[in-house]
Amino acid sequence: MVSLTQRFKRKILLPSAVNDANEDLFPTPPEQRTWMWWIYSALWAGQSFDATWWNVGSSLIGVGLTVTQSIAPMLIGCLALGVAAVLNASFGAHYHVGFPAMIRPTFGVRGSKWFYLLFRAGLNLDFSALQIYYCGQLMSVMFTCTFGSSYKNWNPAVPVSSGTDAKTLLVYFLAWAIALPLTLIHPSKLRTVFMTRAFFGGMAFLAMFVWCTILGQQDPKGFKGFNVLQPNPISGSALGWAIMSSINSVFGTTAPMITNQSDVSRYAKEPKQAGWPQGFTIFVTKSIVASLSIVATASLQSRYGGVAQWNVWDQLNLILEENWNAKTRFGCFLIALSVSYSILVTNVYCNSIPFGADISALVPNIVRGQVTIALISLPVLPWQILYVVLTFLGSYTFLMGALLGCQWGDFIVRKGNYHVPSMYDYGKECIYMYSSRGYNWRGFAAWFISFAVIFPGLISAYIPDKMTEAPKRIYSMGWFIGVFMSMLCYIAINKVFPVPLVPEEHVDAPEAKEWLGMSSIHGMPCF
Repeated sequence: MVSLTQRFKRKILLPSAVNDANEDLFPTPPEQRTWMWWIYSALWAGQSFDATWWNVGSSLIGVGLTVTQSIAPMLIGCLALGVAAVLNASFGAHYHVGFPAMIRPTFGVRGSKWFYLLFRAGLNLDFSALQIYYCGQLMSVMFTCTFGSSYKNWNPAVPVSSGTDAKTLLVYFLAWAIALPLTLIHPSKLRTVFMTRAFFGGMAFLAMFVWCTILGQQDPKGFKGFNVLQPNPISGSALGWAIMSSINSVFGTTAPMITNQSDVSRYAKEPKQAGWPQGFTIFVTKSIVASLSIVATASLQSRYGGVAQWNVWDQLNLILEENWNAKTRFGCFLIALSVSYSILVTNVYCNSIPFGADISALVPNIVRGQVTIALISLPVLPWQILYVVLTFLGSYTFLMGALLGCQWGDFIVRKGNYHVPSMYDYGKECIYMYSSRGYNWRGFAAWFISFAVIFPGLISAYIPDKMTEAPKRIYSMGWFIGVFMSMLCYIAINKVFPVPLVPEEHVDAPEAKEWLGMSSIHGMPCF
């Protein structure tokens, strides 16, 4: 019988592989291109049925909008998200390569490493720990439902340096242990996980919405209305900037997933399978869930008063406190269980897969990278730096928006034509080496110009009291500034300093002039 250790080694080892060119970096072979449109729709629907997106209403109401005023920017943001996700999925769907290979033409085969190791990998590390923390909070709700006062009153002493209590430490490490097995699954085999997550997450939040709405309507003192969240709505220019900030906040929660698109669109059976159906799903599901979360939160505050509770675990704890009985405990347990599962799958798609893809450029296995992020994220302890992490995630949106703009600019300049074998070629004559050092200075210049423009806005996020109104307004539209500024700069620089679009031997080929025409002849490495 094969031992557990041997089975584990088989999962993380990949024979005959070298850095920068291995099976997980090469274009996906035909036998792994099995994902259909409903799988991508389930992936995005499941990401909408997640604690993070349920909380998105807080960012809309928090800037001063009423419940009604929050709907319009939320719909605009969700529509733009759907379009952006489809556009960014096209590269992986046509060329079947992941993010680390996808950005090599834009920044050079060596220069690209700065972006996926410093930016994406760094974010994945922090966000992975944060997702595990969220899952732990829901596990705490489940323990409260199961053990009642025994768990609620359990509070053994822990060192002050831990920065938290024993319950948080317990559920954090338990959630991490439960999440670990998911890192051993190769991304190409996660279809069933994504589909089941969409079902359970959707049912949980639908039940949560109905439950909270009924509680609000059955208030013995009468339903106070949804304006309880914002009794003094803003108007004029303040309303306009609040709407812009809300749209930007909608992007902030999903921008990392848009960047990750090629890491899963590479498994599409046909390019159209990763097309507009998933964009439509993003718009519909995210619009619905955000609307339901706003109404549910307003209903709970109308019924019980106090400060609005936006985190789903805080809402469940509030319901338990006010309605302590067997039915309430059972219902809260099921909702917490379903949402915690959804969070774990979000962690896989948003963090484990991207980190594994990025690290596969350094070590010869994407699964090994997924295991690595699980191990090194454990000691992050996000509750000690929660505000810093959340602020960093908002700032990251702008940095990755600038990177995304460079990618789209490169896509326009090349008219969608890329030579896949050159993405793995370090020879001096390779078109993606640009110089003997492998850096495309055009991409770096466009990114830094965009970064310089949005930098004051990033500073205002950390020290708002010491900044004027102008930087705060830059922050309110930082994602859009980052994307379009870098894209226009990249296109302009390439007009003045053009680069070869295809290898010299393919210059006269008719396919080189077609939009994505070369994907049919260079969808797999031919060396």
